[in-house]
Parts: sequence; C-alpha cells; structure tokens
Amino acid sequence: MSQHTSEDGLLLPGLDGTNPLGFLAALGLLGCLSRTGQRTSIRLGWTQSHSTWIPRITFDPNAPATQELLLEDLEKILLTNRLEHPANLYQELQTACDSRREFFEQVLAGASVHQRLRVDFLAAIASDATPDDAVSQIQTTRRDYHLGNIDSILKNTRREHLQRAVFNPWDYSDSLDNQSLHLDPTEDRRHAYQWNKPSGDPSRKRSGGVLGANRLAIEAIALLTSFPNKAKLKTLGFQGDRSTNTVWTWPIWIPSVSIETVKTLLGLEELQNEEIDRESRNRLNEYGVAAAYRTQRILVEKTPNFTPPYRVS
Repeated sequence: MSQHTSEDGLLLPGLDGTNPLGFLAALGLLGCLSRTGQRTSIRLGWTQSHSTWIPRITFDPNAPATQELLLEDLEKILLTNRLEHPANLYQELQTACDSRREFFEQVLAGASVHQRLRVDFLAAIASDATPDDAVSQIQTTRRDYHLGNIDSILKNTRREHLQRAVFNPWDYSDSLDNQSLHLDPTEDRRHAYQWNKPSGDPSRKRSGGVLGANRLAIEAIALLTSFPNKAKLKTLGFQGDRSTNTVWTWPIWIPSVSIETVKTLLGLEELQNEEIDRESRNRLNEYGVAAAYRTQRILVEKTPNFTPPYRVS
C-alpha cells in the first residue's frame, strides 16, 4: 500500500489543515473534482498526522484513486486561461458598463445548472447591495495586484507544482512575485521580520511561495459566499468588520463528507462564538468537527495579512 493511502482513502500529506492556504487548497481540490463529474462519490475528511491535520479524499470504492490518477484528473480539470474561468468576474465587475444590479441580473439570467460555479463565484466576491470597492474578506492580496496574481497563478501552475503542494512537505521554493493569493501567514513580511525591504524584495522572485496550493485555493473561493454588511462584505466564516477585530474560523472534521456538507460545516454558528464553550464544542462534535482554527485578518499598511492561526476548539 502506498505511503499516501489508507484504508479510508487517499491521504494528501502536503496540505496542512491548520494553515489557511492548506485548508483552502484542500477545499478547492474537492470542489473542482466534485463539479466536473470526473469521479463519483467524492468525499473529504481529515486525519491527524504529526501534530497537525491532513486531508483524506475518498472516491467510489470501485474506482479507487492513486496519486498519479489524482494529478492526471487535476491536469485535465484546472483551467489556465482566466477568460475561461469564473475568476474573470473580477475583471468583468471592473469593466461592467451597466449598474452593478443589472450586471448581477445578467449573470444570473445567463447561468444554467451546469454553470452554477460562475454564480457561486460571483456571490463570493461581490454583492449588488454594496459599493463597487467592497471586497470579500478572504481576499488578502491588494486590489491593484489581485487580478495580475490570479492570471499568473492560472498560467504558471504545472503538474509538478500540484504534486509538491498536495503530496510533499512544503518547501516554499516557488516564486512569490505576482503569483500568490497572500493567504499563507508566512507572507506577512514586515520590515522588522526580514533583512530586505519588503517593497521590491528580490527574494520574492526566487522563493517563498507554494504555487500549486494557491492554484487549488482559487477553486475554493466559490464556497465562501459573501453578504452585504452595511457598506462592506461579510464572508462566510468571518466575524468582525475592521482590521482590529476581523477573524476567520474554520472547522476540521473527521468523517468523509461531500462538498455540499462541507458548505454547511463552514457556516456552523458555533464556530463564530468568541470563545467556544463546552456546550458548543459538544454540538460541533456531533457534526463530526474535531477541531477549529482561527486567524486574524490584519492590515499592514495597505496589505491585508492572516496571522498565524490558533486552535479554538
């Protein structure tokens, strides 16, 4: 039996569920495999390994997956051109000539059951009831860099990047420069934390990133619906609306569940308590949630960052 398999499915030891980027990459992998119909009965659960949590993917027992087959599936599924991907909505929102409400109506009118991803993606990144400059709380790249980073991630990700991100310990050997969603807490590079000045740091062109994880995380954006909150957007799983009080809490569950159940788990009310008491913890356990992690979304000058996460349940 391969070191990456278990009796319950295929283990993905590169993706650390306690890291915001690792968690989103796991959700993105599940999402893109589930949407395409490449395989059936796809489920995701988490397994404790070396003091952290790694994802476990299960498939139809009559068609078990291997590392090679999973990578082949991802190569077939993942788009490389933004014009063909729902992420192009970032650009369409900027250039829409009509009012934002009319644009939303056009997207909804043109969508079918088979185009649900485009609608879900739009609902995650914008609302017709907020100002044009309101952004999802999961977006931590600066607005002026975000679209360019999306382009580079889609275009530059290869099979080797996916293999290293999903199955190997992260060595952060990919360039950060213009190809990162800025979701990993290690990207909080302030003056006091490094030798080079953060602006124009030459090391970003050589290392610091995990390109394959960023590519998969793009596919998870559609799962994090955003809602109008006065003049801002509040995103599923987040609490707070300022740089001093905004946190994101996500669950780690043990049972293998479908993408639809994952959406439910992400929005559990008990996760949003400032402190998760024994009663809430017991209810989370009933849902199969074994742990929950929280990170703060802070603002360093003009750039949002996630702080190192900590366990809250």
